[in-house]
Amino acid sequence: MQPHRILSSLLIGSALLVGTPLAASADAPAVAMQITPSPAPKSAVAADADRYAALEKQSPATAKFEGGGEAIYIGGSVLTVVLILLLIVIIL
Repeated sequence: MQPHRILSSLLIGSALLVGTPLAASADAPAVAMQITPSPAPKSAVAADADRYAALEKQSPATAKFEGGGEAIYIGGSVLTVVLILLLIVIIL
């Protein structure tokens, strides 16, 4: 390294090390913080469960629903890779 880069790095580093505590200890008035606890909000999971229960009461057919249906999703990335491979096979 060149001497002027080392000197400038040391100067900046010393300014950061010395300047930060001096700025923090300046004649700044101490501020007292008062923390008051707020009531705990209802969790999002519990709110969703209540909302779904209300919707299920409105439509009794939802109680008969059975999940587990399987589906295959082909996204754009997979489609792009397949098309590129197909083009390579066709060209070669």
